[in-house]
Amino acid sequence: QIRRAFRNIRRTIPEIASVLILFLLVIFLFSMMFYKLFKDKGMTKVEGTPYFQNFFDSYWDLYVLVTTANSPDIMMPAYDQYAFYSIFFIVFEVVCVYIFMSIFLAVVYNNYRKNLKTEVKEAIQRKRNLIDQAFDMMKSDVFGREVIIQGDFNQLLKKAMPNKSEQYFKILWVVLDVDNNGYIDRQEFHNLPDLLNIKITEV
Repeated sequence: QIRRAFRNIRRTIPEIASVLILFLLVIFLFSMMFYKLFKDKGMTKVEGTPYFQNFFDSYWDLYVLVTTANSPDIMMPAYDQYAFYSIFFIVFEVVCVYIFMSIFLAVVYNNYRKNLKTEVKEAIQRKRNLIDQAFDMMKSDVFGREVIIQGDFNQLLKKAMPNKSEQYFKILWVVLDVDNNGYIDRQEFHNLPDLLNIKITEV
């Protein structure tokens, strides 16, 4: 399950790259605007460090603001000087936090779900192909039909599960042989993996 999740994440990342790049570019544009607006105002942050004095610090502060970890602390120096400066921060949070993050999460979820469905379909198809290969190796021609006889079926299970009893193999055969004709056809044989997943306690 963990490997499947990592495969899905690896497949999802390239598909969400365009939205992620657009999101980072929007932060870039806001960082340029905030840097040009506040760099010469002589303001300092709450802890006393320079306030939007270089572009990289501006970008980082706005990136953190997307997580709301530094809100409203990052806005307060500008708000204390001129209250209308808070409009820039409010617009930024509306655009990046409420609009872009919702779009980003929706894109991630939809692509991850699509890749998960693809992964499940591929796993089911691989299982069917393996079951067909096993059937083709064991099949016998009986009255023109491709079937598995009980003797070959028991030999397979004895080698695959040597610790199981003859009674267990007989139960599997009876359940798989739905039409009680003494043979297992391809369609019936496809139920074997699901049947083996059922825990049966032998007394």
